[in-house]
This record gives sequence, structure tokens and C-alpha cells, in this order.
Amino acid sequence: MRVRRVGFIREKDDIKFLILYCMTFLTEPVTMASLADIAMCDGAFGYFEFADAAAELCASGHIKEEKQGDTFTYTLTYKGRATAEVFERELPTPVREAAKRSAARVVRALRRDAAILTELVTREDGTQGVKLAFMDDRVPVFGFELMVLDEEQGRLYMRNFRDHAETIYKELTRVLLQNYDEPDAFEKAARKKLQDTEQPKTEEV
Repeated sequence: MRVRRVGFIREKDDIKFLILYCMTFLTEPVTMASLADIAMCDGAFGYFEFADAAAELCASGHIKEEKQGDTFTYTLTYKGRATAEVFERELPTPVREAAKRSAARVVRALRRDAAILTELVTREDGTQGVKLAFMDDRVPVFGFELMVLDEEQGRLYMRNFRDHAETIYKELTRVLLQNYDEPDAFEKAARKKLQDTEQPKTEEV
């Protein structure tokens, strides 16, 4: 059974225009996966159609492909930006609005991901540890290093920190701001009970 897709963009040229338009909202290189996440906002075409159009844009010089380590990243060239500006109005308004929202969502996620640093380290004494930090423009908002039993535990720490850094920061702040000189509910109840037992009983007349 063939799935009926709902959306506006179906022709390859229109897919190309949409990809270029989406990339006008990006200020940093992105991976193909992130670019697909942004551009496939219309729902009328699939990943293989997207990948085919993106490959042709790279071949034509509208998109620049670069290898950074083991990852390929993509940026919009001057030629690509000029083409996007010329053909922007060819895209239906709902598609342009969806592209803006999709780009903003992915950019927020990429910025957050870039702000979180995790590293598994082996110390001079042979023990292992993890370095975890949340950055703001290369300045750590907070960070710390923990010893771990093995690499598996270290990778668990790093994964949880990457997924829940904000929650960990809030909880850590709450713990550090707590007034430990103030007795908790259990201590207060124990003290009250002790005071009650120490008070002399009044003699009945």
C-alpha cells in the first residue's frame, strides 16, 4: 500500500529550493542528519529524495561539504545563498513558516549540544574518571570531575549528563544553597521529643 504524503514540496527543484532556504537560517556548519531534520518539515517527500537533492546541490557548488574528523558537515555557499534569495518566493508561505520553526528548533538543539562537554579520562595512577561541564561561550557555568569504576560507568555518567545537564545543575545548586545548620524535620521532631521528656512534671494537688 502506497503512503499518501501530505505537503506542498514534491518536485526535485522545489526540494532544492527548500534545502537552500532552510540553510539561510544557519550560522554554523551542520551534519546531513541535522540538515535533513530541518528540511523535511513539509512532509511531502522522503529522506532519499532529500539526500538526492542535497547531493546535487553539493555537486553544483550551492552547498559546501567539509570533513571535520570523522564527520562531514555542510554550509551554504555564496552561490547557494543567492539562489535561495531569488527563489524564496517560489516556496508556499506555510512551507517557509514551517522551515523557520524547524531551523530554530534544530539550532537550539545544536547550541545546547555544543555547550555540553563530556570526556572520559585515564589518570596517571591508572584510575578512570569523567570530566563534565556546561559551557556558556567557552566559560564553564559549572563543571566537575568524578572517578568511575570502569569505562561503562563513565559512559553512563556522560550520557546522563548530556541528556539532563539542566536538571543536574538545578539539583546541584539546590544542594549547595541548602542551609545545613538548620535542623531538618526529623531533627526538629527528635529535639522536641527530648525537650518534652526533660521537662519536669507538675505535681498534682
